[in-house]
Amino acid sequence: MFENLKKEYLLFTFLWPIIIAPKQLQLLIIGIILILLYRREKIYFDAISYLITFYIVIYASSIIYNLIHSTYEMDRILATLNTFSIWVVALLFYFLYKQFKLDVDELKKITFVNYSILIVLWFSSMVLYVVIGKSELSILNKLLYYTEWFNGSTVVRFVGLMDYANLVIMFSIFFYPLFCDYVLNKFTRWQAIILIIFGLMPVYSTYSRSGYIIILLAIFLYVLIYRTQKLNDRLKMFLGCSAISIVILSLLYTSIDQYLFANIDELLNAREGSNDSRSFLMKKSIEVVLGNSPIIGMGIKEVSTLGYPLGSHSTFVGFLYKTGVIGFSIGSLLFTIISMKIMFLKNSGLGNFFKMFILVMPLIFIVEDLDGSNWLIVMYFVVLGILFNTGTRDFTLKDV
Repeated sequence: MFENLKKEYLLFTFLWPIIIAPKQLQLLIIGIILILLYRREKIYFDAISYLITFYIVIYASSIIYNLIHSTYEMDRILATLNTFSIWVVALLFYFLYKQFKLDVDELKKITFVNYSILIVLWFSSMVLYVVIGKSELSILNKLLYYTEWFNGSTVVRFVGLMDYANLVIMFSIFFYPLFCDYVLNKFTRWQAIILIIFGLMPVYSTYSRSGYIIILLAIFLYVLIYRTQKLNDRLKMFLGCSAISIVILSLLYTSIDQYLFANIDELLNAREGSNDSRSFLMKKSIEVVLGNSPIIGMGIKEVSTLGYPLGSHSTFVGFLYKTGVIGFSIGSLLFTIISMKIMFLKNSGLGNFFKMFILVMPLIFIVEDLDGSNWLIVMYFVVLGILFNTGTRDFTLKDV
């Protein structure tokens, strides 16, 4: 079955077994794939890999310093070693995928299969909820779905056998654009439209407020920047002026502004318990690190009174908590450079739709952990490696 499969596609082909595996086993499987992909070639550093390396050095220094000066439970030490290790592994994957020459057709075919599995899992969860009526369902100790209070009513929240629901959003940011590209090129127009709509349903069923905003922003930017390129300048100016005029008139002579703000507020406060927990964790994490080790951070995440580790639920707060002001500065600069490189990237072999999704992805890291799951951080830097790999652009296909 896999005799013709090239090693470069192993991570994508076995992504679902990695996703449903426990966190420690994820690291083992990813590590084995890294060994299989290893090549005895020169490593070429760029700004991104330099910054990741600097961050890893500060992180290691913080861990060692805090282990010497404090006492921690073994499970927190092991969790920290897992997180530190996955940063190192992610950096090595970035080096590799900046050098590989990938066939984008093959990559999109594998992506189509992976995203189709997500759709099947979503459809199954909806059917099972209706048929058996269970408020939650787990398979292999992984949640398929559960019910939760959202905006004044009980909803079925889709998790898709991942560690938490927002990982479905991350998965969709990586693969939904490539899924759309594949179906538009391989299916009839109406078949493609149906599949594209179905592809959004797992996203909708996560009931992730940050996820909704990020996905809609990516689609809006893509339409605004790329789908208007075919219009002539006069038509663009006319449409732009018309849109601005409509907005101004609507704000002046209707109550649409109140309606919009009310709906935004309703969306942001739809899950108040989640808001309160996240705010507490962020505030407490910042207080602890600034009061104890503001320069290089706390290194090892301790568990808060809520049961969640301090420094979690936000990549940027995590930077500060784990590695202090130095690590936070490095991490912030890292995402700034990544965003700038993506903005000025031309002729990406993965298409402009995909480019917009990856461009806005750091915004969700304000409220989510990049290293919250092993496969997530590895896939993020693999995708960046592919985007910034000039070899991949040799296979440029028709953009969506």
